[in-house]
Amino acid sequence: MTEKKKKKAEIVCDEKAYLTEKKFKFEWLNSLAEQYGFDKFEYLHKFRAFRCYKQDRHLDWVDINDLSLINGGRRLEEIRLKHQAVSPRRAVIQYPWR
Repeated sequence: MTEKKKKKAEIVCDEKAYLTEKKFKFEWLNSLAEQYGFDKFEYLHKFRAFRCYKQDRHLDWVDINDLSLINGGRRLEEIRLKHQAVSPRRAVIQYPWR
């Protein structure tokens, strides 16, 4: 019987206190990592978004509002500066609205 060990994704974030204050839940990233196989998330505060990595390769972006919406929440903050959107063909994360 083979048992798969769940390896937690690495989260690189210097703004944990800020995100916690905004009611962001870091468990959301772990469920995203399990679903899509990401092994690292890097937070960029100016975009209020995480870069999603798999095997040291940047594959997609997810902002804090999208993570909240996916998990049944609501928008956490107005984001004025958006990251460059990933084309729907190249995107890994499947949003209902994408």
